Amino acid sequence: MTTFSGMTRRMYRFVFILLTFVTVNGFGQTREDLEKKRREIQEEIASLQQAQSAISNDKKASVSQLKLIQQKLKSRYAVINNLNDEMNLIDNTIFSNNREIYRLQRQLDTLRQQYAKTIEYAYKNRSSYDMLNFIFTATSFNDAVKRATYLKSYRKYRDEQVLNINRTQRELTQRIDMLTANKQEKGKVLEQQNQQKIILESEQKEKNQFVSRLKAREKEIEKEVAAKKKVERSLQNSIAAIIKREIEAARRKAEDEARKLASSAAVAKPAEKTAAAAVSTAAPARKANILENTPEVTKVSVGFENNRGNLPWPVDKGTITSSFGRQRIEGTKIDEDNGGITIQTLPGASVKAVFEGVVTTVYDVAGSQTVTIKHGKYFTTYFNLSTVSVAKGAKVNMGQTIGKAAENFDGDGEILFMLNEEMRFVNPEIWLKNK
Repeated sequence: MTTFSGMTRRMYRFVFILLTFVTVNGFGQTREDLEKKRREIQEEIASLQQAQSAISNDKKASVSQLKLIQQKLKSRYAVINNLNDEMNLIDNTIFSNNREIYRLQRQLDTLRQQYAKTIEYAYKNRSSYDMLNFIFTATSFNDAVKRATYLKSYRKYRDEQVLNINRTQRELTQRIDMLTANKQEKGKVLEQQNQQKIILESEQKEKNQFVSRLKAREKEIEKEVAAKKKVERSLQNSIAAIIKREIEAARRKAEDEARKLASSAAVAKPAEKTAAAAVSTAAPARKANILENTPEVTKVSVGFENNRGNLPWPVDKGTITSSFGRQRIEGTKIDEDNGGITIQTLPGASVKAVFEGVVTTVYDVAGSQTVTIKHGKYFTTYFNLSTVSVAKGAKVNMGQTIGKAAENFDGDGEILFMLNEEMRFVNPEIWLKNK
């Protein structure tokens, strides 16, 4: 029949295994990883706070300001979740240390009981006469040697028992010290989390107040958004026309090369024709694309694809204030529809190419200078530049400065960054590395 204590021990082991599984598979991070990530988030919050502080208090409420506040709130939640993950790790360490303390205490009790029995036996047989009698009553010399060896081993066993007891006691003391340290660490992390929650509550109030200010300007903002949409439609049409011209030029080039190849093949010897046919029918390593008309261009395309999620940002310091696609402006009935991502930065900040390529066009859209760069079958566009430092046809490298960021309607530094895979607009944010 299963005892209650036996069931309790099995339940204890099950909970330990479960928590260990959650620790390894649920979190998968060490405390050092979590602390590093938290420092990065806090640096991001400081940068957002700096960007927000750079905006004058008496300036009218703008959508870009709201996006900064929302991003700061999102980062604050990330810090709190990070601290919660760290507390879970500490809780699991505390559980593990408690379990080890329980095991060591049981082991120490067993060792002490065993040692007490040896002491009791030694006390009962403490006289030298008894020991000598034990040896001399042996039936043979070999038996006497065995008895002497036994007595020697017995004394050694008692000495080892003392060593085991002392070692187990030290381990137990160390574990208790570790447990105490764990509980102190948890208290500090809990205090940090409570402080972050207080700050979050304050920032939430700040956002609510700002949304109220923004809602008071809803009609004015609606006109601003409509004006931005008009500019962006013009920009998208210009980009589409540029890419269409590139595709047409690539198609004409491919047709000319095909005619030249056909003309050469007509006068080639039969053996040469057979060899050419063998080459032409070889399976391509990559699906052909009209824009990838040379091995060099294909290499750039492949390089661009391989850097998905790891491309550098077009500005050293910036915050996304408008994401790709359609989104509702909080507190209003106004929708934004962005074909790229809007990045707020400092006016005059250097704008850099995110990958190597060739400048297809430098042009003006609604009074703002714009650069479109071709990266094989991919195109990146940098809109709202105050100055441009590259020319059409120029080859650029990853990270090369192509111009300076201009101001937006509110006087803040801002660029619009767009990415195309041929004619299709795609979300640039998933191509850029995490900041």
